[in-house]
Parts: sequence; C-alpha cells; structure tokens
Amino acid sequence: MEQASLFSDQSLAATEQGAAVPGILRRSRPLTAAQRRFNTLLKRIETLRAELEQWQGFMDVHVRRIATELAPRAAKLREQQSALAHLLDRQYTHPALGRGNREPLRALLLGLLTELLEEEETAELIALYDRHAPVARAEQQRVGFELLRALAEELPIDLEAYEGEPTAEAFAAWLGDAEEDAAPRRRRRSKAVAEDSGAGVGELDSHTLRTVFRRLASKLHPDRESDAGEHQRKTALMQELNAAYASGDLLRVLELQQSVDARAAEALAELDDAQLKPYLGPLQRQAKRLREQIDELITPLVTAFPGRSPRSMTPGGLQREFEQSLAELAHVQNSVAQDLERFADIQQLRAALEEARREQLDGQRSGRRGRRR
Repeated sequence: MEQASLFSDQSLAATEQGAAVPGILRRSRPLTAAQRRFNTLLKRIETLRAELEQWQGFMDVHVRRIATELAPRAAKLREQQSALAHLLDRQYTHPALGRGNREPLRALLLGLLTELLEEEETAELIALYDRHAPVARAEQQRVGFELLRALAEELPIDLEAYEGEPTAEAFAAWLGDAEEDAAPRRRRRSKAVAEDSGAGVGELDSHTLRTVFRRLASKLHPDRESDAGEHQRKTALMQELNAAYASGDLLRVLELQQSVDARAAEALAELDDAQLKPYLGPLQRQAKRLREQIDELITPLVTAFPGRSPRSMTPGGLQREFEQSLAELAHVQNSVAQDLERFADIQQLRAALEEARREQLDGQRSGRRGRRR
C-alpha cells in the first residue's frame, strides 16, 4: 500500500500564503525602497524557515525508511541475484543446453556478475566471474588503472604519492581528493580575507539585534510580574526571545515584539530609511544562513542524484521517487524470483535463450533494412 504523503508540495505554498510576518503596511504614502526591501526579506526568511523545517522532517523520515524498507529489500535482491548467478553457472555445462546457447548464457551471466561486483566485490563472485570472462577481473582493473594513471600524468599532482589499490575506481577517488587539496593555501587566504571583510558586518548585525532584543527584554522580564499566570507567560516568551537572540534570528525577535507590543507595526512604519537600513543587512544574512542550512542538509541527496539541481528537488517529489524506487525494486525481485524458478528447468532456460537470440536477429535484420532505405 502506498504511504500517505507527509511532504506535500502544496504545504510549503500554503505556509507562505498563511505566514504572518511583521511587515510594514502601506499607508497613505507609497512604501520606500528600504521598506519594500524590508518586507521582502521578512517574507523570504519566513519561506526559508518553512522550507528548512520541511526538509528536516523529510530527512528524518527518509533516513529511517531507507534503513527499514529500502536496505532490506536491496539486500534480499542481491541474495536472489547471487543465487541466480550460481544457478546459471551450474546450467552452463548442462548437456541439454545446446552449444549455440552457451555464448548468450555466458553474456547473461557476466552482465549479472558485473552488476553484483560493482555493488560489492566478494572472493566468491570474483571467482565465478573469472571462470567465464575472457580476461580476469583483476587484469581488467589493472589495465583500467594504468590507463587512468597515464591520462593523469598531465595533472599537477604527485602520482607517486598514491598508495591505494591498483583499480581505476580507487585511483579516480584519490585523484578527486588530491585535486581538492591542491590549493589549500589559496583557500585559507580566501577564508581569512572573507573573515576580515565580514568583521564589521558581524558587529553591525550584533548591534542591531542587541538593540531590538534589549527593548523587548525589558517588557518581557518575568520578575516584574506579580500575577502568577502572567509571570509564567512572560517566562516562556523570555526563553523564546533568548533562544532567538542566541541564534541571531532577528525576524523571530521582531515577531515576538509584534506579539507583545500593539504599536510594534506602527513603530516600524515610522522608521525612516536611515533608521531602517541597519535591519536590512542582518535580515539578508539571516536569509543567507537559512539557505546555506538547507543546502547543507540536502547535500547527500545532491550526491545521490548527480546532475540534478538542488533547487529542483522538493520533499514531496523525492518521496514520490522513493515510492517509485520501492515499487521498481519489488518488480525486479519478483522477476528474479520467477527466473530462479524457471531456469532451474534446463528446457525453460534453453527456450528463453533461443527466444532472446531470435529477437536479437530480428532486431539486426530490421536495422539493416532501415539503413538500406
């Protein structure tokens, strides 16, 4: 049964439409450029917050489902495919197979073994592969390694430093790491310059946030309340305010200010551009930090889907793809289970191979006719 979607693509849009942010409302005069920018940044942060929360919920569920649903099914499929490879190996020498069917069976077996070995190499599967392959797997890997090493001679990397396995896969991974480490000094210099240039910005952020925080904290301080209920309410609000201040969340501080101060919205609207501008930088950087948090969170997904733009991914879309992957995996498992049952009978295996040969010949003839036309 298909699992109900926890991450509808419409939920984020609904959050955006329904979010109440402390923006500056249009009065008798049009909003200034700074006021419009202020409103835009507040809405942007609110949208990014909702997106981050949705991704965090998705990743928690996704990791759990990989462990409890996908991984066990994938392990079962590998077990089935390994059993099928051993069955085909035994049937390869069966007298009733027919000489003309041995080559197609060998190609089928090597394709299956290659798929299994790319996922995980075991001595048992390597021995089975070497029994049917024209060139042993170790030799194939050595040739691939030597070719890649020759191509890498032009790179500004000390290839003699490589101490890993002589395989193209291992060497390619090492090359990627070596290129990443090729210019550490340049990266350190760039980081130092960025930190130096951002020092004043950080002070400005801190000053603006601290100013708003202090004004609100003076109103929310619970020790000034004699009423027990009001004391409890302000204690909770003060805790939330402290958390927002500690994390540099200027928008949350403004939201809390608006929730406890009836004139907060009017006070914002009364600020001139010079007074409002100190808010813009911190808000812009808060939006940037949220975007970076989202990008960092979905980095494993970007790695899993090479070529896909991170911004094109949505929790709802990825959940649908996950459900599709589970369905396809179940289909492949069922197909392999049927092959295990059918191919245990040499006559059925022979019939399947002969049918595949006929289809291949028909395809070749159709291709030749198409080229003649």
